[in-house]
Amino acid sequence: MSYVKIECDNCGKSYTINISEFEFESVDTDERQVGAEITPEGNVEISCDCGNTIEITHHFWEYPEGFENHSETDISGAEIIQDEL
Repeated sequence: MSYVKIECDNCGKSYTINISEFEFESVDTDERQVGAEITPEGNVEISCDCGNTIEITHHFWEYPEGFENHSETDISGAEIIQDEL
C-alpha cells in the first residue's frame, strides 16, 4: 500500500496519508519516442488539531504510459518522516 507519513511542523503530531486520499489529475503530457509521457499530480490538504494547515503535492511521471519512472513529493506545514508513494 502506498502512503506518506508526516509530522506537523507546529505540534509534532504525525499522520499517515494513503495514496487513495490524494485527488489526482493529469497536469502534463509530452509525446516521446516510445509514446506519451504523462505527469499526474495529486494534492491533499490536512487541518492539524493545532490549527496548522498541511499541504502535500505528489507528482509522478509515467513513461511509457502505465509505467512510473520517477516521482516527487512536496510538502508545506510538515516534515516527511517516510515516503512510500
